[in-house]
Amino acid sequence: MPLLKKCVFVEDLLAVTFLSCLGALFVIVPPFNETFLRIPLALSLFFFVPGYAFIAALFPGNKEISGIERFTLSVGFSIVLTVFAGFLISLLPWGYRPAPIVISVLGMTTFFSILAIFTRKLRDEGEQFSFSVREFIRSIQSDEIDEDPGELEEAPVFTEKRRFHKSRSKVKAQGLKFQPVVPDKKPSRSPEIERALIIALIGSIIISTGMLAYAKMTYDEEKFTMLYLLGPNGKAEGYPNESLIDFPINVTVGIENHELQDIDYILQMKVDGEVIEESNISIKDGGVWRDNKTYTRHELKNGRSKLEFALYKGNINYTPYRSVHLYLENNNKLTHLNEQKYTDISLLPVIKNGGMESTTGWTFNTNTENMTGSYVNGSGLDSSSAYGINNSYNGSIPEFLPEQFGEISQRIECKEDTMAVLSAFVKDDFNFTSQGTDHQLKYVTVNEKTVWSDGISEDEGWQHLEIPVSLEAGMNNLTFGLKQKSEEISPVEVLWDNISFNPLAAVSPYVYENGTVETVPPVSSVLELPEYTNSTTFNVYWNGTDNISGIAYYSIDSSMDGVNWETWIQRTADNSSAFAGKHNQTYYFRSRAVDNAGNKEPEHLVPDTRTLVYTGTPKVILDITPNPCKTATTFTVTYPVPLQAAVCLVTRDGFDSESVELTSSDDGIYWTGNYIVNAGNHFYVEAVCTDIFGNTVSTFDEFIVDTSIPDFEIDITPKTIDVGYLKINVTPSTTLKSRPSVSVSGTPAVNVTYLSYSDGSYLYEARIKSALNEGDHKVYVTGYDLDSEKITVNSTFVVDHSG
Repeated sequence: MPLLKKCVFVEDLLAVTFLSCLGALFVIVPPFNETFLRIPLALSLFFFVPGYAFIAALFPGNKEISGIERFTLSVGFSIVLTVFAGFLISLLPWGYRPAPIVISVLGMTTFFSILAIFTRKLRDEGEQFSFSVREFIRSIQSDEIDEDPGELEEAPVFTEKRRFHKSRSKVKAQGLKFQPVVPDKKPSRSPEIERALIIALIGSIIISTGMLAYAKMTYDEEKFTMLYLLGPNGKAEGYPNESLIDFPINVTVGIENHELQDIDYILQMKVDGEVIEESNISIKDGGVWRDNKTYTRHELKNGRSKLEFALYKGNINYTPYRSVHLYLENNNKLTHLNEQKYTDISLLPVIKNGGMESTTGWTFNTNTENMTGSYVNGSGLDSSSAYGINNSYNGSIPEFLPEQFGEISQRIECKEDTMAVLSAFVKDDFNFTSQGTDHQLKYVTVNEKTVWSDGISEDEGWQHLEIPVSLEAGMNNLTFGLKQKSEEISPVEVLWDNISFNPLAAVSPYVYENGTVETVPPVSSVLELPEYTNSTTFNVYWNGTDNISGIAYYSIDSSMDGVNWETWIQRTADNSSAFAGKHNQTYYFRSRAVDNAGNKEPEHLVPDTRTLVYTGTPKVILDITPNPCKTATTFTVTYPVPLQAAVCLVTRDGFDSESVELTSSDDGIYWTGNYIVNAGNHFYVEAVCTDIFGNTVSTFDEFIVDTSIPDFEIDITPKTIDVGYLKINVTPSTTLKSRPSVSVSGTPAVNVTYLSYSDGSYLYEARIKSALNEGDHKVYVTGYDLDSEKITVNSTFVVDHSG
């Protein structure tokens, strides 16, 4: 890294930096920018200051260039740097305005001044640039011719390099001996060379003057028109850059005629290419026209809009003669609309029969017999009524025919000019078997201006429209319809429902640029509850999701049978609440959410969850089947709440109890166990149950053993049959390992189907066909008891085809 010396002279750099700060102050800061100093400081800022700092950084030595060269280069490079900075600024969002240009020049001056300090430090202190007014004046004078070179005696050279430029008096004051420095001799010029240079200079001046005079005499004055925009206070700055709904944007448009003749101009104000205002302007030669133009946005737009002023000379052509524009960022926030007319719905006109629940208020009009309109019951939102516009034509409309339309309209009266949100729901019956096209359009117009349209080419379902519209004082015309262009079209029906006006401040923040509100409904659910609870007051929890606009609130319904519902909590943003119930009652719950865009979740057809409140001592039900039994029986315990365990204690007279543990294969409500009789014929049974809450309850029953009863009781219905179905009911007298098998004798084979088991009996069905031979037939039943002993029993029925 090079060794940096001390910078001897920085006053010039501080001076130009201070001068640039003064220039910035007097150019862009009021009230200084209105004083007479604005012009001289601005000239120095643009034509000297940045170039001087740049040359100071480029030539840090005191002998590299002369003073006049440094001055000339400073002026030249100031112009170059200023022009270059202005070009770059014109490409940036700030635009070509005084403030950015002045700040850029100030930044360049400061940067090059700092750089000049470092470049000077790289040189020895005696070689660094310093400024002297006397030396500067002498550098711009012509060199004198030395007539007698020998007159000057050679003086001793002072070998010490000067650190500072000081006067002789200051040197003596410090006790130093002043020794003058004799400048180097310069070679003298011959008089002939100097005379030739003077003649060449005079000739150049004469030639330049002649060329200037010739150019002036032969110059054709330029013809042009100036078109420009001015911001507030008539200055080329402070232009608007944001567009708010129903908030006027004002700019001053200026036109100057330098066409050497009177001109009739046409000025168009355009927004995103659409002409919103046109003016005819006549300006005399040399005349100036200025006027304030106002643009107010009345619709939702996203992104950036182009506000353009296009000037035409004489007639409107494809390309304007002059054009200027501003880019405006569209801000759809409505926080600035706090006046009563934007928030009070009572000040808005009322649309008659907007819900389509009657047959009045709307007038249907069409220009073709292919379209019809009528009120349609059960087709609107929530199965309400809607107005349907039907096209029955299928095919291509000839090009020479006008657009076909069918529409409903209504005239409404408004007391004053205002803005409102037109809300409506529309749906078409697009499907993949009868597809619509973009040549068929749904549309909405207000005072004959189309404010919304959409092609019929997608399965969009119900579309919710929220369109900011302007209403005029007096009568306004609203139209909702279907139109078809001269192309291939398909049969289609368009439904309109729930048309109304809302305050402008109430427009949904989730409206897309096409005027439709986000329509994806939220999803919610009540979280699962325990099947049983031992408290009459318990907490219920719910949640939901909506990935676009978010959930605004929930409504929670409750029921005691899962069919008849009533609202428990309405429009809550909470996710839980305590519910108060009653003992021995089952409660069902379901949720319904509404998102911030107003979309309602469909009603849940089945409960989300349920629970049973059981706070007392439940009753145990003990079933013993078969009873009486022959060798074995089955204990079945039923309890209203889930059990932890169930045990049956079996006792016969004079003996200790035997324990039979029951098992549950489902939710702990039903418990079963088998018991094999080893000895005895009369038994007492106690079922002891422990529920999930720790309660222990029991119940008692008894059974007997009768070895004389048959192993199976077979009941056949009917006893005599021609054709049809034979019912076979089998009741075992002992507990079986599995369901018994049943067969019917005869040719061809008879198909037997098992149907069900109830109260210890098995029900079967045999199909008797006409091909089965007549006479007596046997029904055979085979099963196995718990000791795997085979049990076989049969019974007889008669087949009679004589009838």
